Amino acid sequence: GKGIKPGLKPENLFKQAYPGCPTQRDSKFPQTVRVNISISNTNQDTKTSLNVSNRSLSPWDYRIDEDHNRFPRVIADAECRHLSCMNSDGEMDHSLNSVPIKQEILVLQREQKGCQQSFRLEKKLITVGCTCVTPLMKHQA
Repeated sequence: GKGIKPGLKPENLFKQAYPGCPTQRDSKFPQTVRVNISISNTNQDTKTSLNVSNRSLSPWDYRIDEDHNRFPRVIADAECRHLSCMNSDGEMDHSLNSVPIKQEILVLQREQKGCQQSFRLEKKLITVGCTCVTPLMKHQA
């Protein structure tokens, strides 16, 4: 949208757009915030993804990762069933490799500081499924 005028520093954009609001460079900028961790839009249609893990040519199973000091407490992590892929007849096709599809997610990790609990935002790498790829070939001299 907006172009930056010559001589206008990027850190001053927030101050100009919202006068009177604290910025990160302001000593009044909050170091902690209160967060509502209830999840909205939980009624998303999951029927379309039913059994995708079983119907895939690179099938996977879910392992449940549970941590009582984390939000979300339970995360489903996929594990590829095979090193190779299946063909359309359901037989192993050793010319293809089954590999995990990774996704980085954000979680809140609980920290106990004395008698006070707080949460730290962390990145977590999970496997969301598997896919078929051609193998990497290394030619030897």
